[in-house]
Amino acid sequence: MTKRGHPYSQRAIERAIRAALACGLKVVAVRPDGMVFTELPAVDATPVPATPRIEDAADDL
Repeated sequence: MTKRGHPYSQRAIERAIRAALACGLKVVAVRPDGMVFTELPAVDATPVPATPRIEDAADDL
């Protein structure tokens, strides 16, 4: 009779890490039970440039 392995195999943990990375998260830790800890990546503090005003073509007529 064989014992059933741990439900969180290395492949399952790798899939969880890849899924978190694909979502744009940063993986910070993995617990032995398979839980993957993530955090949001640092946001750049530079302001977004203002978009130019869109003018109506009728103004030029």
